Amino acid sequence: MILDRIILENFGAYAGRQEAVLTPEPGKPVILFGGMNGGGKTTFLDAIQLGFYGRRSKTSNRGNMAYNDYLAECIHREASPGRGSSITIEYHRMSEGRATRYSLKRSWRCGPKGVRETLQVSRDGKPDEFLTDHWDETLEAYLPVGIAHLFFFDGE
Repeated sequence: MILDRIILENFGAYAGRQEAVLTPEPGKPVILFGGMNGGGKTTFLDAIQLGFYGRRSKTSNRGNMAYNDYLAECIHREASPGRGSSITIEYHRMSEGRATRYSLKRSWRCGPKGVRETLQVSRDGKPDEFLTDHWDETLEAYLPVGIAHLFFFDGE
């Protein structure tokens, strides 16, 4: 799996829509993020984990907080809770010599009945109902949550 792009909308310290291109270049296979303390590096890694794993993610500042409370806390402080927040991760995988492109969007907002979360997975630009409905099982087959910390880690 090669991560191509992540789009954060009103997530944590990231106000509005923020996009990072992650596609590695030939001869440069590693992507590094640097910045001052409090600049959002750990929040960025948390976004990747939360986007992929949702409730099962092992984020840095969740602690014992209930999942829906954590999602509510992740909405940028200046954003409307009713508008909410989202994480979109675009990536591709090679299979039988062909690249298949995926887009995963996890979004949530606060409403009168609490936090409402939605997940949508697309394959090659088309919504994929099966992948959306079976996302946890699908991801676990090629990037198990138990080893995700080996790939997405904070080297601080």
